[in-house]
Amino acid sequence: MLVIGDKKSANTKRLAEVCRKAGTKTYQIQTLKELKPAWLKGISKIGLTAGASTPNWIIEAIVVFLQRVPHA
Repeated sequence: MLVIGDKKSANTKRLAEVCRKAGTKTYQIQTLKELKPAWLKGISKIGLTAGASTPNWIIEAIVVFLQRVPHA
């Protein structure tokens, strides 16, 4: 699971916490630069969520990246 948003955001922290408590491997990132392609190796499904104040352009850049990078 990728949780996108400011590391200081209570909303984003809570989203990541809920994902982890559900037993899902979760990475919290603020920007595309923080996403490590190695995290995706061998993964067949990727969940994506974002904090309420995360700018759409950041989310869209990550979505485009995920659509292009081979991961499975």
